[in-house]
Amino acid sequence: MLIVAFTFALFAVLATAQTLRELQPDLAAPFGGGALTCSEPQKLRIARPFAEKARLKARLYNVLRESLYDGAKGILNIAREKEIKDLVNKLKWGKAR
Repeated sequence: MLIVAFTFALFAVLATAQTLRELQPDLAAPFGGGALTCSEPQKLRIARPFAEKARLKARLYNVLRESLYDGAKGILNIAREKEIKDLVNKLKWGKAR
C-alpha cells in the first residue's frame, strides 16, 4: 500500500512540474527578435474621453523622453518645458482638447 501511495505521489509531482514548465512564457521570441503575428486583426473601440486622455499621455511621454535626452546633452528647450507643463495641467484637470 505504501508503494502505491509513493508511486501516485511521484507521478502527481512529475505531472505538476510538467504543467508548470509548459505554462511559462516563451521569452526567446520577444527578446530574440522573433516575429509575433496576429492571424485575425481586431478592432478596439475606445470612448472619446479615454482616447483623448490616451493621446495626451502619449504626447507627454514622447515630450518627456525628448527632454530627458536633451537634458543629458545639456540642452534646455523652454518651449518643450512649457508644453510639458501644459500637458500635465490638461491631464491633471481633465481638460483635453
